Amino acid sequence: MSDSEPEHLSSPEEEHIQQDNEYYCFLNVPRDASDADITAAYKRLARTYHPDKHQDPDKRAQAELLFTKLKNAYEVLSDPHKRAIYDCLGKEGLKEEGWAVVPRTKTPREIREEFENLARVREERRLQQRTNPNSRFECRVDATDLFDRYLYDSEYDDLIPSDLPHFEVSRLSLSSSIQAPLTNTDSASLKGSISTSNGQGNGSFTCGYKRINTESSWQEGTVTVGNGLVLDSRFYRRLANRLFINMSGSMQFSNRGLNPAFSASLENHLDRHTVGYLTYSTNLSIYEESDRYLMEEDESGMETTIIRNTENYGLVGRLQLGIPYTYAMAVFTKPFKNKKNHLRVSFKAGTFGAILEYGVEEKITEHSTLGATMEVGYPVGVTVRIKLKRSSQNYIFPFHLSDEIMMQPLFYGTFVPLMAWFTIKKLILEPREAAAKEKERLRRMEANKEKVAEAKREALASCNLMTERFRRIMREEDEKNGLVIVFAIYGLLGSEKGELKKELRDFEAKDFRNDDRFVDISLPLQCCVEDSRLILWEGSKANLPGVWDPAPGEEKFILIRYKYQKSMHQFFCAEEEAIKLPKNSHRISVSGP
Repeated sequence: MSDSEPEHLSSPEEEHIQQDNEYYCFLNVPRDASDADITAAYKRLARTYHPDKHQDPDKRAQAELLFTKLKNAYEVLSDPHKRAIYDCLGKEGLKEEGWAVVPRTKTPREIREEFENLARVREERRLQQRTNPNSRFECRVDATDLFDRYLYDSEYDDLIPSDLPHFEVSRLSLSSSIQAPLTNTDSASLKGSISTSNGQGNGSFTCGYKRINTESSWQEGTVTVGNGLVLDSRFYRRLANRLFINMSGSMQFSNRGLNPAFSASLENHLDRHTVGYLTYSTNLSIYEESDRYLMEEDESGMETTIIRNTENYGLVGRLQLGIPYTYAMAVFTKPFKNKKNHLRVSFKAGTFGAILEYGVEEKITEHSTLGATMEVGYPVGVTVRIKLKRSSQNYIFPFHLSDEIMMQPLFYGTFVPLMAWFTIKKLILEPREAAAKEKERLRRMEANKEKVAEAKREALASCNLMTERFRRIMREEDEKNGLVIVFAIYGLLGSEKGELKKELRDFEAKDFRNDDRFVDISLPLQCCVEDSRLILWEGSKANLPGVWDPAPGEEKFILIRYKYQKSMHQFFCAEEEAIKLPKNSHRISVSGP
């Protein structure tokens, strides 16, 4: 039986559509805000930005620009027809040429339905262009000559050749496949494989057809030629809310006779993290001998599997009773905090012997992972397996170190790959990655220099107009021991793990004033405080009045230190998250200024 889990029903990958939240964020309302909420937000900001509120010529000119932006946002969100277009297509859909996409006579519901239809058409076109290529290359190396000398006593050293040990490639295999969607429910697949081992080679070619009947069932058929003709079919169906069945059957036509096979698996989702499988499989041989037909059972077994996956660990338990092997297996995986690497340990014991595996795997780039696994057991000996995965391509290099279990191959097979990896990572990969990130950051800064400058001028003008409102709210909140923003910083504050950078944990507000990576947004946030409460809805905070984006295209965070009921509080989060203050969990043991 294969160690892999039964295949799940999967739907085509959905195309990600970037939502335009600028108008919602500028008014600081959620996307599902009612007309009354939008009108109230408009009136609140109009009291600050209306040109008639300012007598100073400079402030009046600034107010005219910001009030125009406010009026545009309100006109779109208060009109159901325009709002539906904006929700689906963003500001581009509101341009003059964008009206051709959806006629003005259509209702908001009809606009959304047409947008969904257009999205389905785009998805079908994308499916036509996608082939989902997959490939696997394996090169098995026999390196037992490196450690065979340790099998003998030292008195035989003179009899052992002193020349350098030699390595031998004992097996090569290559397989590649593509899956070409024909429609949203039908797809065709092609697969080819070749292999050679100990001077003998073979190959096969497979073509298949898969149809997704409903959201809860699919069926697939394949034809393979190579080592005889093989016909295979698979069927998957949901029986109940948490119960599924996966069945497969095949027939191989060989020179010796027929080889039918059958497998049936029940899949039960026990809870959100746990899945159980019960599988029966059998492989038969039908052949002619002495003018009669005989049928033998080559393999047969009943297997049960429990799989549990959480954010902190993964567990797999398996028990198989059958012919020719009966075994039990347990697998434990543990991801590290950065989610880029994980540890895997497994133990398998049965009538064939016992095998222990342990290894680590690390994500080295966005699409690549590198792993090393040590396999120790009887009768397999000691093998170290190096695996590189690049997107859908897998490169596997097993090095068979010894036929016997010895300390020398165990030690070198475990520590040599680790030391080599850490050396390459620290001396080459990490410096190169850091330099590439810095180069890309500088490139983005230069490309967005004018855009950032314009946004900064607009934000500073907005802050200038909010000064009186800021002082009034500060005075009112201070008098009733309400919510007072001590300082709020927006920008590149977080590490790759999403935590506040270590060098920024002991700081003062003045430390951020002359750094282009950060923006002081204390005044804009204080102006959003109402009745000692601060609520900022999901979306980029760069669209708030008085805020600008210091680093477009990069992940930004917000750090807020505020005083409430004479106690100091601090809050740190990603900019896209919703913010609701105050909370008791934000309290810190730092005295106020």
